Amino acid sequence: MKSHFDNDTMSSMILFLDHVICNEGQGYTNYSGKFYSTSNLFNNLYTYSLPFKQVISDSSVSGANILSGVYLNGSFIKNGQSNLISINHHNGQAFFDTGINVSQLSGYFAVKDFNVYLTNKAEEEILFETQYYVRPKITQNITGLAPNTLTVPAIFIKSNNSVNEPFAFGGVVDAKIEIRAIVLADSLFNLDAVCGLLRDTAHRRIPLIRNNDLGMNYLGCVNSGFYNYANLRDIKINQADSFYIEEVLISKNFNFMDKINQAIFPAFVDFTLSKIRKLWKN
Repeated sequence: MKSHFDNDTMSSMILFLDHVICNEGQGYTNYSGKFYSTSNLFNNLYTYSLPFKQVISDSSVSGANILSGVYLNGSFIKNGQSNLISINHHNGQAFFDTGINVSQLSGYFAVKDFNVYLTNKAEEEILFETQYYVRPKITQNITGLAPNTLTVPAIFIKSNNSVNEPFAFGGVVDAKIEIRAIVLADSLFNLDAVCGLLRDTAHRRIPLIRNNDLGMNYLGCVNSGFYNYANLRDIKINQADSFYIEEVLISKNFNFMDKINQAIFPAFVDFTLSKIRKLWKN
């Protein structure tokens, strides 16, 4: 089934939150380090993983080390060179079509302070029933992270409700979309910082970025190795292809704090988006 407006809405929200937190909030840390062998995820491909996820692929984030390629035996290679197929920044992985000496594989990258995930889970399951790995603050044995490992700090976004309100003749509607961001921080300072940053996005515009705008391949990787969100945003805003953020509400005080991991500080951030769109062609 082809991508629908609702799919593009959620992917646009992920990209928007990523850019706001990483660029405006300087929510990242630059690292350099090695990749480690991981169980193969795809037939005929060899997978190597960083001990971090997620890493930044947005080249418009000021000061961030963008993992546009990797170093193999001291030489910098990009997608399509020396058997490197793709880099998956979301999971911190590099895919090769042949086995390599993993001790010679490394890179420079920027790790997000808050990972951003799309979810359809209920809030109770995210808060009470899911195991997370809090970013360690002490030295541990280093290894690559498995793709299904969930690390915090993190933000889980989900679509709660939506409705098309009549706006004009000819099938023009005002699409109202309610999106909830479930924030799991590792300190009260970071919780307040990210919630304040997201609250202040009210009355801004979010560019509607479709799947084909990024040039993704079948592995969920950007073909070029990175993208430039600021350029995409400016193009979409100039074309009036964007959402308007009508309202942002923050909730922090819950009566279940004694039931969750005491190392996690939660909050709900509820966005109400609006987009004028035409449902059908004449």
